Amino acid sequence: MSFILSHQMDTFGGIIIDAKALPNDQNAFEQGLVSLLEKAKEGSFRLIWVTLDRVQSAFVPFLAQHDFVFHNCSEESLTMICRIDETSYAPFSPTHTLGTGAIVINAKDELLVMRDNWSNYRGYKLPGGYIEQGENIEEAVVREVLEETGVSTEFDAVLGLRTRHPVQFNKSNLYIVCRLTALDERIVITDTEEVAEACWMPVNDYLADVNIHAFNRKMVAELRHCSGLQPTHADISLAPNARHEVFFAKK
Repeated sequence: MSFILSHQMDTFGGIIIDAKALPNDQNAFEQGLVSLLEKAKEGSFRLIWVTLDRVQSAFVPFLAQHDFVFHNCSEESLTMICRIDETSYAPFSPTHTLGTGAIVINAKDELLVMRDNWSNYRGYKLPGGYIEQGENIEEAVVREVLEETGVSTEFDAVLGLRTRHPVQFNKSNLYIVCRLTALDERIVITDTEEVAEACWMPVNDYLADVNIHAFNRKMVAELRHCSGLQPTHADISLAPNARHEVFFAKK
């Protein structure tokens, strides 16, 4: 019996190649790949998946020669798929970047705002930034506020959403506006390369400043008194081992 790449079946009629068990020899890899493709066609499988580590990139040309295409990648890995049937459906690769912005208003009705050094926009905006892979919304927005202003906060609620597309890498962006409560009000800027200024600004002054983007002013005006979607503890049986967040509207 000819050599065949180590693999397992998934629950959707596909085959997943075990990248940890790939041979070091490229000729053996191609032989095992051809045998696996023959098995897939005989068994009416629809898709073959393989995720290679960066150090396994020498196998990419062989996969491409046998009709594998790129599906998604990160800095350390690349996923390729082969459609045994041209009509085979593969779930979309990640389509969005995720960002957060924070509405933080103190007891004096002052809004925490900042200006950055890198964008063409010079007006004040809400502190915030990108959600890192595997990071919760609550964690991300609290972290971003601390990094950009030095102000420690606690998460209260999700207040609103905005989508734009296309943005970076021709993908969509989802922006999640949250309300946070300041645990202290002392501003300390440590990242002077990114942050030009941070301050507490009277909300009415912010709303009246025509140099601030109209969308930013509308967000604050519409959302400053909203209760929003608040964190709720709930069991998610479909993915019991995955980290998750749940936000429900409160009556």
